[in-house]
Amino acid sequence: MEVRKLSEEEGEKIAEEGYAGVKSLMVMPERKDLSGFSCRVFRIEPKGHTSMHSHEREHVVLVMKGVCKIECEAECQEVDEGDFIYIKPGLKHKFSNPKDRTLALFIMNLHLK
Repeated sequence: MEVRKLSEEEGEKIAEEGYAGVKSLMVMPERKDLSGFSCRVFRIEPKGHTSMHSHEREHVVLVMKGVCKIECEAECQEVDEGDFIYIKPGLKHKFSNPKDRTLALFIMNLHLK
């Protein structure tokens, strides 16, 4: 068993184009037997955001703390703490933090093979 304290792990800043104020923390180590699955936490600072992007994997996202503004192509919605978001493969999307406190998202990625 391994216990980690989320409050003690800062994560790594994402420096990709279109990202601002986003840190990523891998929840579990990479495993060859689970090559189609990954899990991480995004921390997004106030007014921070990802780029508008798409990829060939599904996301299941839990808003752990704060409010997430999620944009998917022509749709935009604010999602509250405790809510889940499902994003299907190929759907353009963007996560952003419209509030004045840090947003935390628990993101499970399901990769298509």
